[in-house]
Amino acid sequence: MNQTIVLHGKWQDGATSSVLPAELHCLEGRVYLIANGEELMGLPLDLVQITPKLGRTPRYLTFADQRGQFECEDHSGLDQLDKSIGSRGYGIIHRLENHLGMVVFATVLVAGIIWGYFTWGVPAASEALAYRLPADLLDRSAQETLSFMEEYSLEPTALSDERQAEIRAEFSAFAPSYPIEKLRFYRGAEQGANAFALPDGTIIFTDEIIALADTNDELLAVFGHELGHVAHRHSLRQVIQGSAVSLTFALITGEVSALGDLLLTAPVVFSQLSYSRQFELESDAHAVDMLRESGRSPEALATMLSKLYYSRTNCSEDCPANESEPGTDSAPAGESEMRKDKNENREDGSKWLRYLSTHPHLEERIAITKYKERESD
Repeated sequence: MNQTIVLHGKWQDGATSSVLPAELHCLEGRVYLIANGEELMGLPLDLVQITPKLGRTPRYLTFADQRGQFECEDHSGLDQLDKSIGSRGYGIIHRLENHLGMVVFATVLVAGIIWGYFTWGVPAASEALAYRLPADLLDRSAQETLSFMEEYSLEPTALSDERQAEIRAEFSAFAPSYPIEKLRFYRGAEQGANAFALPDGTIIFTDEIIALADTNDELLAVFGHELGHVAHRHSLRQVIQGSAVSLTFALITGEVSALGDLLLTAPVVFSQLSYSRQFELESDAHAVDMLRESGRSPEALATMLSKLYYSRTNCSEDCPANESEPGTDSAPAGESEMRKDKNENREDGSKWLRYLSTHPHLEERIAITKYKERESD
């Protein structure tokens, strides 16, 4: 480099807090640092490092095996020195950062990557992980969740032993591969009419949802729906997806203390799980397929979903015609009382809203199920 470059700036020696006015002279492949009229160092140009250019902010020069740094705001002079050193990459980066088209392209690209990560990446990874978790972990999670719910939201069933045995027999014939000992009955209390599956395949029916059904086919439709959640491991995938999102934001923000709380509150998370639209429709399709394979009409699922929908909207005269009146003698032991509770609860709908909180998109699911029934005809 035959051209002399003189840069004016400040020298910080790295040993004290002093900041001295300084000059950096670049001549014939060497640099000379002068502070307060005294030459502090002279060394080859290739031992100088310059920080990347960022807007109009000051840049810093450091020197190999030497303490301290030279601060300079002479960007034109620094650009010349940068070219002499051979750090063209930083110049290209700076030009790209100041090119509007590239900024817009980079913004769209980053937004697309983030959207793809949360839309496809996290769900795909969650599904893969859900099928690889050890059985003992699933059993422990399910047991802790069930113990929590028994303490806070479920009560002993009012169904007779005969009615329980009848339902178990129907379900066993409908799904022979399902371990029927994992089917549990409880009085829903604040849960109301509900059925849900735990990570280990345990399926819980409340007395209220059994009372809501007028035929065994309607119960089988709900059972097939919950089997869909078990088969596709929806509860695990939902929790893993939520954890992945929390972990991502924790890594971005640096706040990881909440992750331990998430693990400790896993039973609460499972007990209050709300499945996504995709998971609900997937389980509905599973139930429809099972009903058709057993020679039953998918209309049973649509009817059951309709009853839950009308219960939410506090129907009276416009309820489905096949809904039984409360307290009929034909209802099995324990169910007459549940049917009475069902009508009483229409006054405020509070218990039915608990079902909808974990089974959203009822209106759309009813329409889709009825369409599939017409399509099969």
